[in-house]
Amino acid sequence: MTSKWTQVDRDSEANVPTMLAQAIIIGTVLGVGAICCCGFYLTMIGRVVALLPWMGMVTLIAVAFTYVVGFALLWCAEAYTGRMRERFKPLAYGVIGLIGYAVWGVLVMTTLMNSLDQRLNGTVLSNGNVIALAVNYAIFGFLAFALAKIYSPALAARKTLAFTLLGIQIVLAVIGIVVMVMVFSALYR
Repeated sequence: MTSKWTQVDRDSEANVPTMLAQAIIIGTVLGVGAICCCGFYLTMIGRVVALLPWMGMVTLIAVAFTYVVGFALLWCAEAYTGRMRERFKPLAYGVIGLIGYAVWGVLVMTTLMNSLDQRLNGTVLSNGNVIALAVNYAIFGFLAFALAKIYSPALAARKTLAFTLLGIQIVLAVIGIVVMVMVFSALYR
């Protein structure tokens, strides 16, 4: 951890900053997880949207978490694990990601799903669906933050790969924004 908040940790000047590399890994893991589970989430709301547009919206939620809340959680994880043994740090990062992403899933994803489901079907998510969503988000949060701690030095050294992954995340998020605007503008006319 740096001694001054304005300093940036990096292994060398040629590398990507460590926290940015961690965020890119988190965004990649959560984005892949969102794409893999978008069908599961869609069945919870009765398939009210086509799969590909839904995938864009779900990926936007994952990427938004990464670059809005994720940086704050990474800073908290770094501060919390400052004096911890190195072998336990990925677990601590994972627990912080588990809590943060589970809360994000319950608050943000359920709101998105209920806003579509209630308008089209007249129902909202059941408690069982909310719990399943929270558990799913918690698992991906743990994996993303633990993997970010483990693999950030390797990604930080590979600038081209890091910025390619970041670019893909930005493109998917922009697609998600466009789709979300189109869906909600048609839904709430």
